[in-house]
Amino acid sequence: MGTAAFTGFALYLGADGAFIALFTSAAYFLALTQLLVPFLSARVRDKKRFVIGVGCVEIAFRGLPLIIPLLVPEHYRLPALVAMVCLSLFCGYAISPFYSTWIANAVPENIRARFASRQTIVSTIVAMVAGFAIGHFLDLFPAGFVWVFAVGSLFGLSGYLNLLRAPFPQRAAATDEQGTRLRDLVQPFHDANFRRAALFFGLWTFGVGLAGPLYSVFMLDRLQISYTEVSIFNALFMLTSIAGYRFWAGLIDRFGARPVLQILMTPAAFLPCLWAFNQPEAYHLVPVALVLSGILFSGIGVGINPLLFGLLPQGERRTMYLAAWSVTVNLMGAFGPLLGGLLVARMAGLRFSVFGVPMGDLQVIFALSALTRLAPLLILRTVRDARASTSRSLLSRMLRGNVLSYAYNASIFSLATAEGTRAHAAEALGRSGNPLAIEQLIQALADASPRVRQAAARALGESRSESATEPLVRELLDGASDIRSEAAEALGRLGSSTSIDPLVEALDDADPRVRISAIRGLASIGGDEVHELLFWHFGSDFDPLTFPTLVDVLSERQERRIVRPALGRLPDFPSPAVRMQLLNGVCRALGAGDGFYRLLSREDTDRVADVTRLLRRATGALGGARCIDAGYRARLKILCREAVVAYEEENIEPLVQAMREIVRTVRDGLSATSDRAYDVLSVYVVLTAIGRFINSPVRQESPVVQEIFLTVCLGRLAAAIREIDAGN
Repeated sequence: MGTAAFTGFALYLGADGAFIALFTSAAYFLALTQLLVPFLSARVRDKKRFVIGVGCVEIAFRGLPLIIPLLVPEHYRLPALVAMVCLSLFCGYAISPFYSTWIANAVPENIRARFASRQTIVSTIVAMVAGFAIGHFLDLFPAGFVWVFAVGSLFGLSGYLNLLRAPFPQRAAATDEQGTRLRDLVQPFHDANFRRAALFFGLWTFGVGLAGPLYSVFMLDRLQISYTEVSIFNALFMLTSIAGYRFWAGLIDRFGARPVLQILMTPAAFLPCLWAFNQPEAYHLVPVALVLSGILFSGIGVGINPLLFGLLPQGERRTMYLAAWSVTVNLMGAFGPLLGGLLVARMAGLRFSVFGVPMGDLQVIFALSALTRLAPLLILRTVRDARASTSRSLLSRMLRGNVLSYAYNASIFSLATAEGTRAHAAEALGRSGNPLAIEQLIQALADASPRVRQAAARALGESRSESATEPLVRELLDGASDIRSEAAEALGRLGSSTSIDPLVEALDDADPRVRISAIRGLASIGGDEVHELLFWHFGSDFDPLTFPTLVDVLSERQERRIVRPALGRLPDFPSPAVRMQLLNGVCRALGAGDGFYRLLSREDTDRVADVTRLLRRATGALGGARCIDAGYRARLKILCREAVVAYEEENIEPLVQAMREIVRTVRDGLSATSDRAYDVLSVYVVLTAIGRFINSPVRQESPVVQEIFLTVCLGRLAAAIREIDAGN
């Protein structure tokens, strides 16, 4: 009834805005039908067949308007439309509590919001495609409503017949043998919380219904928007609704319905104001209003059912509560379009302007609709929801970090079925920095896909959230988990002190991948205590699987005590790649940063120029060093020059011999005051590194590696000498 197609059909039969509003009100009043449902409940044995059978009758009456243009005289057409749709609604309301009870009993409580969102997403996608097709069809064939009703009826019947395949829980089929008495109908209202909730949503429905039927009239009649454009605008509404259903459903299942409803209903109350400032040929705010409606009302629609189901008692009395709820909400909602229709009829021809924008009767109704939506917000604050946190707490979580990134990737993670897509979305959720992502990522640790589990663990590490520590520790300590390695590194990125003991325990794990990750995790935590712990582990029993990682993490902290052991262990590793990794670690420990790796990664021609420049720069610094005795300094200049010439002539052994002599000359000729002990020690560590490397049995395997390592060490030697000169 709220679609542009139905509104257009009523206008085609001669209706106006007031008629459509009053007609919608009459439809709401038919909700009183549900007062009969509790009496039927004890008498209807096969509720499943009752729902499907009466539902098919509902669709049959809903499709009967197709005969009106063909068989009904013109002055009886509108009454005939009213009669047919009211009979259809009578049937729909008669089965509504049974169907709602069916859903409440069949769907687990912890996924009701997500179930409702998935169900709504499917229907929204179908409605979006159908709405565009119908709009385009009606633009081409303005009198083609008969075909629209015919095809719609076929789909409606198919929907009810499809319910034959759905299971009907036995507890939903149980009946109350004592039947229902008339006074039992008011029993739900003895529950103060139920009473407040019904009043809240009834008033909200009243406020929404005050202008609800008039939006389509406003677009088609006042703004002269084509059916195709209307269908495009509705498609925008539906697309944003689809994203909203999944996003808000997850929040509702986790934090309860009330705080989400409070957050959404406040801006939703003012949406009618956007409609008021539109004119023919200038209706740019219409799609904006519809997009915002999709975002906000998708969450409101998903949140109402969990709020309602949380108020229901167990057993057959649920049907009575559902009937009482539906009657109350629809009865109060009926007065909205009724009042709207009466006001439109009374204000016909009203014209004025606001800020130079022409206004009329419908814009006044939109403004009143916004005002009447404020009262239910105050009542909602008094409704108890046992599972709910406060809206302020939820809002503070929502607004932290990158909100747009979280909302986008949360929707992608929920909608996607491909492992790769879900894994990428999980990692992006961690980077978003939004606290709402944490619980979703914790649940993803139990995903069926190992790729998604690994991504979730890494993402929890990126989140920097203290609440991620406990689930990651559980994964690390669980011997059956296949993401223990990722959990260890993630704990390190979190940086919590409570992670240290589990990571220390993991240093002796049987799985080498876990041991390596525990080392990296501890290194990420940092602190002097962890540093010494890692060095102690480095000096304990030699483990060839973890030794290179220990060299890596300790060298990043410029731990010079690893230089001699790392160079001494080079022959224990047959892999040239691992040996280069150790040499790179030694250079980092000496303070060279990633100089070794950068030179090793350069193209040959570029590397030769860089190495030559570094050798000449170091030669100049050593040749002019004041902390070296004059006689040794002259000898040092000659040796440095020989090293440069040997490199330029590609003679590796003369270069090595020159470096050996440079080590002896600096060691013998260095003189410095006692207050420069630290800098002198730095010089001797570099000299030790050069000497150990030159004497290593694996040195000659790669001339390029020799040249680069000796050049980097010579550069660090020159830097240490400069530090001594600067202090003298």
